[in-house]
Amino acid sequence: MHESSNRLTRSIVVGVVATLVDLALLALMIDGLGLSKASANVPALLGGIAVQFVGNKFWAFGDTDGDVVRQGGLFALVEVMTLGLNALAFHVLAVWLGAPWLFARVVGGGAVYLGFSYPLWTRIFAPQPTKETS
Repeated sequence: MHESSNRLTRSIVVGVVATLVDLALLALMIDGLGLSKASANVPALLGGIAVQFVGNKFWAFGDTDGDVVRQGGLFALVEVMTLGLNALAFHVLAVWLGAPWLFARVVGGGAVYLGFSYPLWTRIFAPQPTKETS
């Protein structure tokens, strides 16, 4: 298996774990605490984002040498856009179309992950060229 396939597979595993964290938080807030879908949406996404960064940087991409501050900033920028796209997808599917919240989160989040997040993460966590010293 090629390294890029291994990275994608590991990133998908990280995404599944992050999604489980997100879903657990959604369930807790919606079903356990009685919050509205709209109120629970963004805080649950934030829990998943934390798992995404740590899991992708260190495990999926195996990046232990990269500039954490630079990568964290770029990742945060991508995740702000991802957060908006996920929130929009969830709102459209769950609130406007009345889909069950679990379906809305999994389908909407999966589409955003494959079409937006992962392609940008491959650039953020790509090995940086080193300057040769003479």
